[in-house]
Amino acid sequence: MSQPPLASFGPPQNAHAHIQLVSVMRRIPVALALWLASILTPLAADTLHIIHTNDFHAHIQANKTDAGAARIAAFASQVRRESGAVLMLDAGDAISGTPVSSIFEGEPIFELMNLMGYDVGLLGNHEFDHGIEKIGTFLDIATFPLLSANAKNASGGLIADAPYWLGDLGDISVGVIGLTTPDTPSLTTPRGNEGIAVLAINEVLPDLINTLRPKVDVLILLTHLGHDNELELAKAFPSVDLIIGGHSHTLVAHPVKVGTTWVAQADHYGKHVGLITLDVDPNAEGRAVRSLSGGLVSADELTALDPEVDALVNHYESQVAERVNQTITHSTRAYSSDELQPILEHMLKVALQADLGFYNRGGIRDSLPEGPISARMIWNIEPFGNSLVRLNIKGSDLLILLSQEQKLHHAADSIDPDQRYDLATNSFIGSHAKLAFGDSVTLQDTGLMIRDVLISHIKDRGLP
Repeated sequence: MSQPPLASFGPPQNAHAHIQLVSVMRRIPVALALWLASILTPLAADTLHIIHTNDFHAHIQANKTDAGAARIAAFASQVRRESGAVLMLDAGDAISGTPVSSIFEGEPIFELMNLMGYDVGLLGNHEFDHGIEKIGTFLDIATFPLLSANAKNASGGLIADAPYWLGDLGDISVGVIGLTTPDTPSLTTPRGNEGIAVLAINEVLPDLINTLRPKVDVLILLTHLGHDNELELAKAFPSVDLIIGGHSHTLVAHPVKVGTTWVAQADHYGKHVGLITLDVDPNAEGRAVRSLSGGLVSADELTALDPEVDALVNHYESQVAERVNQTITHSTRAYSSDELQPILEHMLKVALQADLGFYNRGGIRDSLPEGPISARMIWNIEPFGNSLVRLNIKGSDLLILLSQEQKLHHAADSIDPDQRYDLATNSFIGSHAKLAFGDSVTLQDTGLMIRDVLISHIKDRGLP
């Protein structure tokens, strides 16, 4: 996809524009208005405002905790109207997490992001959930570039639109380099992603920084690496001005300064939206960024709706509502993701009459509340479209599989290394086990969707 022309932005606001901003502020919550006024007030030098999100995971519908696409779009429009030079960035994993994304394989999310006004996006690991051919469709749908400097196909070519983006916003020249987590091949299904490689950061980043740093006033890394890794990245590459991160779902209330580099991340699911202001002197002999301020705006502070985005959200949600909104049981208590793991594993074990079940903790994408439980909630727990598989595996290999969990799996102590087990699990785990252990495991894919198995069990037997 060719890079679309960058919209022309005017110089920093004059007094009249600031009066307009104050007028708009009267229509939003007081605390948010005061904070926005403080960081959007024109500065002596050129000012760049950055709106940023990450790990949206297709939470397009507004609810008690998630802003939803229409409210984020209205906020972005307000900032653009009143703030001159604005850049809107997303740090990956825009898809996979709701029925709309699952049923339509992520495509509506990029349609919505077009309307929301994103300038640059990033390939996170979940953009690979439907294979790299589907990523080609995402690139065609998106009217903004999707970046990744280190994700390569089997031929060694870039999977993304480009490794970086360059643009001028008013008098400010900006460069954005995209970086995807090198763990992606182990985090996504092998099916459809054969031969992909995500290179180590040190293999690609130094040359890109050396190329872009002399050309831009502001150099940004748009990364899907996790907050701890992004802090380390800031130490390793001090010539970068700002890192906008994702992957770890970290709520970074205000950008963290590491040496001369700032690091930010905006939670997940649209629970918060980041807004950062940079004071830039394009004529400076040294570093052009003189100061940086900003933080996060919470979903409950975003009340206005963009009508066009809202209409498109409703268009897609209405197509899945009948399928996913029916109540399947009532729960007398809430369940955290950790509490759900052994419960879901038991459901898989029962479905296949296996020796035991295994549901990887990273594949449990939501929790359950007390009260009515809908099929939609189960879709949100398992949004990936994995199927139920029977894996016959030696105990010693099973222990290796269980050791990949972030903490000791509750069944690990009961596994005999010399015994073979029938394991009920999902196709994601099954395919990676087959790659790792080869002919020492046998795999039978039932073709039954994991979420359908869970919904059926809960309908018949409820929750414990």
